[in-house]
Amino acid sequence: MTHSLDLSEQQALLDKRNLQGRRYESPYYSGSEVTMLNQPGAASDLDTTSSVGVFKSRSVIQPPAENHYTEGIPIWRAALLVVNSALGAGILNFPQAYAECGGITTALTAQMCLLVFITGAFLILAYCAENHGSQNFQEIIREVLGPGAYIITQIVIMLYMFGSTVAYMILIGDQLEKVGEAIDSSPGWYLSREFLMCAMCILFLLPLCLPKTLKVLSYSSALGTVGALFVCIVTAIKYFEGHHTDSKEYEKKDPSWSWTQAFAAIPIICFGFQCHVPSVAVYAELKRASVPRFGIVVVIAMAICTTAYTITASFGYLTFGTNVKSDVLLSYPPNDILVSIARVTICLIVLSTGAVVIFCGRSCLEGLYLAAFRMPPTLAERYEKRRRIIQTLLWFGSSLIIAAYVKDIQYAIALIGGLAALFIFFYPGICLVQEMVQYPVLTLKRKLLILLGLWYVVVGVFLFADSEVFAIMQDIKAKSLY
Repeated sequence: MTHSLDLSEQQALLDKRNLQGRRYESPYYSGSEVTMLNQPGAASDLDTTSSVGVFKSRSVIQPPAENHYTEGIPIWRAALLVVNSALGAGILNFPQAYAECGGITTALTAQMCLLVFITGAFLILAYCAENHGSQNFQEIIREVLGPGAYIITQIVIMLYMFGSTVAYMILIGDQLEKVGEAIDSSPGWYLSREFLMCAMCILFLLPLCLPKTLKVLSYSSALGTVGALFVCIVTAIKYFEGHHTDSKEYEKKDPSWSWTQAFAAIPIICFGFQCHVPSVAVYAELKRASVPRFGIVVVIAMAICTTAYTITASFGYLTFGTNVKSDVLLSYPPNDILVSIARVTICLIVLSTGAVVIFCGRSCLEGLYLAAFRMPPTLAERYEKRRRIIQTLLWFGSSLIIAAYVKDIQYAIALIGGLAALFIFFYPGICLVQEMVQYPVLTLKRKLLILLGLWYVVVGVFLFADSEVFAIMQDIKAKSLY
């Protein structure tokens, strides 16, 4: 009787604290004696297909400790982590996006219009995460949209993250190949693309992929941000040096160009700014996490990304015009010392970015594994480290094999750019609509938010369909990926 009374009092205090702090605490990790993980689980507790009882693995979701709100990631490190999740292969592909748009003016207009909704999507996801105590992107989907959408989203995220991993490895191989040519005009096997890519990925990328949390990557993200700014400086310097301005197509627009061709650049822009999936994990580890504080993180991160992309894309396009390659650094001669340094620098950027991507993909793989085998919490925790290592090695190894054979990063980005539109527009939009319709009374503000959410959904579906159809048509036209 006394035990029952104590449980009621603890629950009442917990509810009061949650209401006052406007932050939900999951009963799985409430930090109290009555945590569900310490109780004998009923059948419903282990039901991995129900939206309430899906087991939250500690390998996927880190339980907030009692001092979580004072020892989380500070705003500046969180912002750099978001920046590093976005920067990478996209920064080198943006000059081609500007060429596809027919010029800098058109490209900047499209980029800034998309950026408004891209920034809003971050805040929508943070709002949903705060309401439901979600610790990652797919958990938001489970709580808001149900178990069916949760499983589908896990699969979609895995596909996107796997494609991104391949794209980053291709980028590393392309850059190191040019560095090898700069060292020796007739490079041996030890300076070949395949050997240098495998060595770089195994020695430097793989160790970053094995940790359990994102916290360690928040330190290396500062290096990635500095590296991205260095690439911007290099493209600007090379333009003003005037050594590569023999192509002047940017001075006049192709008469056959149509504004509909600008849609070809949408996958590149979406891929460049898509860091919404890992951003929820960053929000969960943010010190004193709240939507306003995360809004500051997002504004800082998007300002840095926009500056880096705009500078690189503008000067890269002005230098090479419509002849710019899908990787702008490949347009420069291999024996340029400054560009070679930039190539090595971009590889360092991709190390942290690729590790974040693999972390998110591994979380989805872990969630699907636990759901498929309906593994009880105690058993899942016991073998978590073994599963994490095996999952990372399988993911890493299969990505590396594909990257060794696919030589053009354009194909990888075109295929996964459409999926990026789903994460940026479709999922935040449908989550916002679902959140608003839960209220018994729909005020004018909530009705407007529902309309905004529907707009996100429509734009997301359209961009996804347009991007995928365009990528398939380009693939058929090229007849081969290799």
